[in-house]
Amino acid sequence: MKKIFLLTLLCTLIFGADVKAQEVTYVEDPSQGYVFNRFKDNWFVTGEIGVGSLFSSYDSDLGFGKRLMPSFNVGVGKWFSPIIGVRFSADFRKMKGLTIDGYGVDPINPNDGAEGIYFINRQWSIGPAADIYLNLTNWWCGYKPDRVYNASLYGGVAFHAQMIKKMDGNDTKWKYRGPSLGMRVGLQNAFAVSDHVDILLDLRLDVDQCNYMDFTHQLNLYGQVLVGAAYKFNKTKWSAPIVPVCPEYKYTDAEGDALVARLKAADAKIADLERQLRDCMNRPEPEPVAPVEEAPLATIYFPIGSSRVQGVQTKVVAAVANAMSTTDDEYVVTGWADSYTGSAARNQQLREQRAENVVKLLVKNGVDDSRLETATGSDNLTNYGQESADLDRAATIEIKK
Repeated sequence: MKKIFLLTLLCTLIFGADVKAQEVTYVEDPSQGYVFNRFKDNWFVTGEIGVGSLFSSYDSDLGFGKRLMPSFNVGVGKWFSPIIGVRFSADFRKMKGLTIDGYGVDPINPNDGAEGIYFINRQWSIGPAADIYLNLTNWWCGYKPDRVYNASLYGGVAFHAQMIKKMDGNDTKWKYRGPSLGMRVGLQNAFAVSDHVDILLDLRLDVDQCNYMDFTHQLNLYGQVLVGAAYKFNKTKWSAPIVPVCPEYKYTDAEGDALVARLKAADAKIADLERQLRDCMNRPEPEPVAPVEEAPLATIYFPIGSSRVQGVQTKVVAAVANAMSTTDDEYVVTGWADSYTGSAARNQQLREQRAENVVKLLVKNGVDDSRLETATGSDNLTNYGQESADLDRAATIEIKK
């Protein structure tokens, strides 16, 4: 493993000498998609004013020019991406058309010999609207932050209150006719004056419930042409992901020849190192010789803070006593305690008591006390740390040397 590391390090040093410091630049790359801006960005307000005309069944008999009436609106909206946005607005519309249901004033005769009498219908329509925007220019042509012209298709719903001028005896009065729920679609043309200001040309067609004519279950068409302006708040442009761009470095012929020569020399050095590595890997490793340590005859373990031989440990002591009866050797019983818990005085007391209690139990099992000697350890029995402290609370039985 060390030789592989040295081989890698050598290759790095050889090739690293030819690497020239180059400045890496970071640019926005629109081909990688767009990052959504913060929620507080890309908000806008609009104001529009223009004219509109009704296009219902009887309206053509009044004449187009006579039906043109003022219309204006104000709104607030937000773009969630370069393509999708919403706007909420308040509409104010004045409309003029013809009706035959008496909800009008100034009766006139129909054209082309039609039967009945028409009444000129005058109406104010006021209420909120909500639209969803689709920026066709960014969708079809790709987003460009400095584009001057953008065309957006939008559609939505509107809820308007209607006030109609109605005959009341010999007088005419404005009457509340009721709410009107409608849908609409439009094409908004935006011409950028600056990063924050657009000039708007809006072409819109509304489809409303016909609440003021005799054919109440039909729809009322209202076309509008509006001009206005939009003001955009905070950040107005969209950020593309930032990617690193590394400049291309072109070597001269002399630099190229020198690099080829260095590469050939590096190949030769690498081949030599690979040969040395193969020879080293194929060389048989000597077998490790483990040091021989004389283990104690037995180790008796105690609970923390205890010096009494308990449980299975009594059987271990009995088995050791049986083995001692087959020899004439003398033995040393050493008491141990962990140094991680308790005071030094208490631990020394435990060491002495553990050695003495093991000797007493050996004598009880038939071992002559003249063959036994007690001692205490000065440190831990093992060096495995505090987590293995249970191994240090013990007494060992060894042949006396």
